[in-house]
Amino acid sequence: MKAELSKSKNPYAETFAEFAEARAGETPSWLAGKRAAGFAEFEKLGFPTVRDEEWKYTNVARVAEQVFTAADLAGLDLALAGKSIPFYAESEGARLVFLNGVFVPELSDTSKLNGGIEVSRLSDAITSNGDLVARHLGSLAKVEGRAFTAFNDAFLTDGAFIRVKRGQAIEQSVNLFFVTGPQSDHRSTFPRTLVVAEEASIATVVENFIELCDERGRFGNRTYLTDAVAEFIVEPGANLSHYKVQHEGAKAFHIADTHVSLNRTSVFTSLSIALGGQVSRHQVSVAFGGEGGECRLAGLYLTADAQVADTHISIDHAVPRCESEVTFRGVLDGKSRGVFDGKVLVRKDAQLTNSVTSNKNLLLSNDARVDTKPQLEIFADDVKCGHGATVGQLENDEIFYLLSRGLTPEQARTLLTYGFAREITDGIKVASIKSHLDDVIGARMAKRNTKAQGHDGTKG
Repeated sequence: MKAELSKSKNPYAETFAEFAEARAGETPSWLAGKRAAGFAEFEKLGFPTVRDEEWKYTNVARVAEQVFTAADLAGLDLALAGKSIPFYAESEGARLVFLNGVFVPELSDTSKLNGGIEVSRLSDAITSNGDLVARHLGSLAKVEGRAFTAFNDAFLTDGAFIRVKRGQAIEQSVNLFFVTGPQSDHRSTFPRTLVVAEEASIATVVENFIELCDERGRFGNRTYLTDAVAEFIVEPGANLSHYKVQHEGAKAFHIADTHVSLNRTSVFTSLSIALGGQVSRHQVSVAFGGEGGECRLAGLYLTADAQVADTHISIDHAVPRCESEVTFRGVLDGKSRGVFDGKVLVRKDAQLTNSVTSNKNLLLSNDARVDTKPQLEIFADDVKCGHGATVGQLENDEIFYLLSRGLTPEQARTLLTYGFAREITDGIKVASIKSHLDDVIGARMAKRNTKAQGHDGTKG
């Protein structure tokens, strides 16, 4: 298929030429070159297919079959949009908002952030911190062999830039809202996040990916593509916490690539939640570059109907005395599918590495499916490493026990599902995000119980 695609003209070639020409006068040469290199790699690769080992369980043919055009603000009421975006309390005075890929200053507010941190749109940072951005943008997210990363590079327009200054501890979380409100089907956005946590700094960054709701809070029904790339540079002694909440529309394609660079005694903690989209994929790559680094990745994916949620983790232990912990859980219903691929590489010189990977999945229906593959590749001989994966359904004995204590079948199933997800939800330190996730789990269980009652004609 790729050979056939390479013989035909890339359907985005003309669009990219127009895009590059329109920005020629306002783009520094290094960024123009980066875009051109990204598109050249994208042209060479084409979109991945199930023949690619890394994509064998996640089919993005529906993305390749359509030509997605860039989303914009035409026809959108910003005042109404501001009322429709589900801002939470912790984001007040500490947020950047991008609507259809365009920065919206009217909805953004960083008034509660102190001078110890710089938060701005990426295009402004290229002017004010050009050398810093040029040095780090794309330093981790390499395009070679990564079609969607190359696609993002080619059409990189704007995004978020965060610099936590040396020795600064920022109590307020920095909240990024990447909101899509497509006016028609087959629109695309290319969010970009660059975070530099300087030496001995402490901060929390939250990425939110959502579809624009109407005034009643209902999600739209458009097919669109979010192709997101994030890079986190964590310098020596820095401690960076990261949350990613993906609640895209029901017909959305969400492809995200997150890269992390850790240094001596630096700490990176990330918790990702996948709720929306017809197909979502989150690829996380972590590289240890200094001794004593720590990385903790956790995540929860909730799927229903025919959703696909794909998580790929890659951790490179290249130096001694580092620790990594990966804990992901999935709750799958309907005919949905989960994919987990977690690879930990321990290189020859990475002695005294401590690493553990765990993936557990709860299937709420007989038609749900999970493909899970935790992997260890170890070349050092003084390490402590382990991995495991489980796939199962709710235990009848546990349900029977709760029924004997007076709960209804619906209450029993909901309580057990909450309990299964609790290992992840207990790690959420942002109260509004935790509350939102509890609401989503409750709503989905209520919907499932209603369907079950309608199917068998009983109330439990």
